[in-house]
Amino acid sequence: MRNLMAAMALFLLFPVAAPAAPALAPSSSAEIHAQGVIKAWRPQAVSIAHQAIPALNWPPMTMSFLLPPPPVSALPAGTPVDFSFRQVAGGYQLTAIHASQR
Repeated sequence: MRNLMAAMALFLLFPVAAPAAPALAPSSSAEIHAQGVIKAWRPQAVSIAHQAIPALNWPPMTMSFLLPPPPVSALPAGTPVDFSFRQVAGGYQLTAIHASQR
């Protein structure tokens, strides 16, 4: 019985630490702006090697972005771009993309 009381007292004095709350991600409607280089253009998605995106705590990486309707004019691989995107149910969708002068 003493052991039980001691355990309960310790539990009350030193509560188990809850994990830290994760950083809040921008809402799914938040538009994010970034820069990168086109790696591949497919009918429904474009692969971009982008710079770090601090707003999402993302390092530089290459990833695919869904193309929005109506179709966007394709840019050739190797083209530096400025682009905007937002999170959607199926991943991340471009909202704007254009060749940049880098």
